[in-house]
Amino acid sequence: MSTVTLGPARMGDAPAIAHLSRDLIEADLPWSWTPRRVASLMRQRESAAVIARDQNRLAGFILAQYGDESAHIALLGVADEYRRQGIGRRMVQWVEETAMVAGLFLVRLEVRAIKREARHFYARLGYRETDRVDGYYSGLEDAIKMSRDLRALSTSK
Repeated sequence: MSTVTLGPARMGDAPAIAHLSRDLIEADLPWSWTPRRVASLMRQRESAAVIARDQNRLAGFILAQYGDESAHIALLGVADEYRRQGIGRRMVQWVEETAMVAGLFLVRLEVRAIKREARHFYARLGYRETDRVDGYYSGLEDAIKMSRDLRALSTSK
């Protein structure tokens, strides 16, 4: 049995994150989250990159940005063989807890409209669909905007 651990991503992880993103998230779309773009986001002061690692293998990743009023999940991916093990949920919880520590109680994200499994995953975590954006992905595909208000979590702890 494998032991998957979460931890901060390093700059050297950017190419692996980008390639996994291309395969999992951007399949059938132009590749926009290239190693350079991933590294650029990782360098931003108001961002966080967390990876899930199984020994030396990248099992998943999450990239988030923290603004003045909300946090934004830019990318989340879990390799197929690691799905349904709670890894994605743990990474989202990490972003949510970090947001609350920073005084942010709204988390936003966009997901490809055709990715029903991803939409259901977020819905199970308490995210609700708030809008649809035509052609969001390279003018080719619609996005569903989702968000979660974390205030109820902060008062229950």
